[in-house]
Amino acid sequence: MNRMNYDYSKTLWMKMFLAEPDFPNSRSRVYITFEQALEIIKTVDVLTQGIPKIVYLVGWQGLGHDDLYPAMDSVNPFLKRDCDNNAKDSLWWLFREAKKYHTVVSVHGNVSDAVEQTPLFEPLVKADALVNDLEGRPAVLQILNGRNCYKTSYRQLWESGIFKELFERFCDTVPVREAGTVHLDNFCLAESLNPQTYLEAQDAARNHMLDYIRSLGIDVTSEYTYREAHFRNESLTHPNRALYATTGEDMTEVPWESIPIRTLGRIPATWWTSCMSMRECIEIPPEVYSGHLTDSALMKVFYGAMHGEDIWQRYGNRASDWTPAFVREFCTCQLPYVYLNRYKRLRYEEDTSASEDERYTVFFSDGVISRAKDLSIRKNGVFLKQGGDVLLPLDEGNRVFIAYSENGKTGEWGIPDAVFAQADVFEITAGGNIPRQTAEVRAGTIRMSVPPGTALALRAVEA
Repeated sequence: MNRMNYDYSKTLWMKMFLAEPDFPNSRSRVYITFEQALEIIKTVDVLTQGIPKIVYLVGWQGLGHDDLYPAMDSVNPFLKRDCDNNAKDSLWWLFREAKKYHTVVSVHGNVSDAVEQTPLFEPLVKADALVNDLEGRPAVLQILNGRNCYKTSYRQLWESGIFKELFERFCDTVPVREAGTVHLDNFCLAESLNPQTYLEAQDAARNHMLDYIRSLGIDVTSEYTYREAHFRNESLTHPNRALYATTGEDMTEVPWESIPIRTLGRIPATWWTSCMSMRECIEIPPEVYSGHLTDSALMKVFYGAMHGEDIWQRYGNRASDWTPAFVREFCTCQLPYVYLNRYKRLRYEEDTSASEDERYTVFFSDGVISRAKDLSIRKNGVFLKQGGDVLLPLDEGNRVFIAYSENGKTGEWGIPDAVFAQADVFEITAGGNIPRQTAEVRAGTIRMSVPPGTALALRAVEA
């Protein structure tokens, strides 16, 4: 496989939920417009001190989230700027402007789900490119936004040429080639009963689609760790299970640990990685596969990519409301994750007497140890993180550090990675950095006071 455009283990990549359909009123229920999205991106850039970022927009198409799939060539008109001719112009404007703030804007798409209202529905039915029941009829597998939803059958979607056609129109509509990345949600396999299109054929077709997208110079991130087995789903309540049960075949569960990660090497990052074992986290380098580690035991030693989307959904788009939650998650989850991803994962120890989510200690190269029981990270015995107190480098050159304290801390902090003897200390706020003090580094420590819920930026003073 070709190299990816981004190292997702060292990049802040998030989603942003813009809108959902209001079909009864033929409108879109808008939470964040394209203009408001740029204001959020500007603030995030300030809070994160200009590190590289990717933001995937959700609800940018049709009338909002999950509308018109798998067609992705209609930009939501309710998100446009008043000064633009159409919403597509506004989307491309956002892409261009966001680059000024170290941010690549791309989108959340879906080629797995199909609604009857999509303009592609009749071509999909004609090509048998929907998952069919035993009678050869498209099977309704779930309800999205109050409307019937079907699953595409990947082999026919690929072999019919429909996938390439829809993706070309997508690339003409959205600056995805320029972004070099796209999030394709829910890209799991669904097996069609008539004509029979089972696991291996669907998996091969998905690989063809992923390889085609990569040939266009675009990375694909996605939703899950895909470990499918024949007529099996991770959840007993998964909508496909009722369809599979009609075959009368054995529905015995298959342990997910026994199934390979089918998209490994093709999808470098996903959000929900609950079906990952500790052994796999040790053996698979994070630059090959990374994500938002949703297993709490793994999260407490590896941390994980922050979601972003849930913060704006909960707190809205006014910076004063969402900034505290964003700063906390960035400093206590994203920052440790990126720091640990610098080092080779060597081994782990398991304390079977501890609670389930506190049982692991992971050992990395260069004397770095992450321990779940006290949420600590140490390097050669020096604490870099203790619970909600964090002091970690932000840049690869170790010239910018971020300090954060959930409850407040005054005194000495360990800073063994510092390559400087003196740092200018700033309080990080949504409005910009506020100078606070100049601090000396002595014997790998620095003395300072960090108020509760506050992040400080430490920038090297050049000699």
